[in-house]
Formats: sequence, C-alpha cells, structure tokens
Amino acid sequence: MTNDAEPMPDEELDDDAATLDPPGSIAVIGAGPLGIEAALYGRFMGYDVTIIEATSIANSHRGHDEDPLPMLPDRSLSPLAVSALAAQQSDTISTLPMTYKEWIGGALEPLMQTDLLRDRLRCPAKVTRIETVDVQADEPDEDTSDIPPDFRITYATPYGETQTVDVEAVIVATDDLSEIELAFGIPADYYFAIGTSSAGEPMTEKSFLLGLKEIVAIYASLAGRSSLDLYRPSRG
Repeated sequence: MTNDAEPMPDEELDDDAATLDPPGSIAVIGAGPLGIEAALYGRFMGYDVTIIEATSIANSHRGHDEDPLPMLPDRSLSPLAVSALAAQQSDTISTLPMTYKEWIGGALEPLMQTDLLRDRLRCPAKVTRIETVDVQADEPDEDTSDIPPDFRITYATPYGETQTVDVEAVIVATDDLSEIELAFGIPADYYFAIGTSSAGEPMTEKSFLLGLKEIVAIYASLAGRSSLDLYRPSRG
C-alpha cells in the first residue's frame, strides 16, 4: 500500500488518499456479475485478485434459464468483459446474451476461464469473518508502523475446514452479509462494497450499470487518479 501514486496530468491527488499500487492484493467476495466485473477490472490494472464465492458463479441468477435478461444485450457486459472474451476465443462472444442461461453459461462462466481470471476463484468458500491484521516486516529491521493493516478473510470449505487469506483490499459484491463478522468499524480504508443500493432486489439494467460505475470509482480511488476509467473508449 502506498500514498505516493503518481497523478496523471491535470489530475489532483489527495495526499491522504488510501491508494494501492499494482500488484497489490485484492479479494472480491461474491462471484456474481458485479463481482466478476470487479475482479476483471482489477486484473486489467495489474492487481493480484482473488474471488471468493460461497456457492456457484452467479448463483442468485440461476433458475431463470430462459427468462430474458432485464437489460439490453449490449448492456449486460462491460467493455473489458467483451475484450477479455474476444481475446480468449474470437467466437466466444459472437452473439451477446439474451437470456439468463446465455449470460451465465456463455459469458460469466467463460470469463472465469480467461487468462486474466483463470484459477483465481475459491468456490465453494463461505466467508465467515473479516478482520484486520498488522503487516509483517520482510526484514528484521524494517519499520511497518506506517503501513496500513491487511485484511484477514476467514472462510469455510465444504469439508468443514476453515482457511484464511490475507489481502490489502476487499471488495464485497454480495447481498448477504448477515453471516459475515466484521471485526472492524466501517467505513474503513481499503474496504469497499458494490451493489448495496439494490441489495435484495432483482438486478436491473440501472442497478448493473450503477455497479459498474462503483467499480470504476473504487479503482480510480485506489490508483489515486480521479478520472481513471478503463470503460471509457480510448481516443484515436
């Protein structure tokens, strides 16, 4: 973690901003559409991202196989998702998804097998606790007093075991936080949540696009660059 990221021209960087340089470690909790998009965005920026999911990819959207998506097909995936799928296999996303089944099986699941996200999913893994822990020094004489604490995430496996992973930032992308114990107060630096405005409600085009905007804002904050937006078309 660092507070000295280089600002881009014409950008103002808050000296007290909680920034994180790649390849800093980030955990995304929840492998729904927004969780996958958040993880993918982080990987495009060079972060070391782990996705932790309790049940299955896009679990809350399963069971609606032939139902039409509640959004236009070209609004169901971010530009980065389309690029990642196209880079992996040119015909993977030749037809944009029209139904939930096509969205999950033809886009979200294949995204998890792209070069950027392959082997980064821990599932099934039910998060039970998130706490902060002091960063351990790499060298005996290293001063870590000014380094923000890491997050330690405890999760349960189907075999009755508990495991932990330490990361520098957390992005929560799941509606159900009732069984996750937070051992720190919020708001907290490096702890983020997306999709909270529509928690418990069916996803709509509006809520999905709002979630993408929240993803942009999170990574712009971590980079210390207020205008950073990887979804924005490049000039020229």
